[in-house]
Amino acid sequence: MKNIEKYKNAFIDALDIEENDINEDLALGAVREWDSIGHMALISEMEDVFDVSIDSEWITEFNSYLSGIELLKRLGVDFINE
Repeated sequence: MKNIEKYKNAFIDALDIEENDINEDLALGAVREWDSIGHMALISEMEDVFDVSIDSEWITEFNSYLSGIELLKRLGVDFINE
């Protein structure tokens, strides 16, 4: 499975949302499920799926679908050459 598919599935699993709810405009608070508790579940899911550790100061940076991709790229996750 490609990393972008793993990324989308992490949103589906952690937030219990449908695939059609996921798009580049998705942001913290945009759907009821992505509240503060959902955010921590999503962070945990990303750490498990991609075997990374997201520092506490970066947790607030991860506030949208696109910012999450950028954060994971900084942690070494490749979304282009996979």
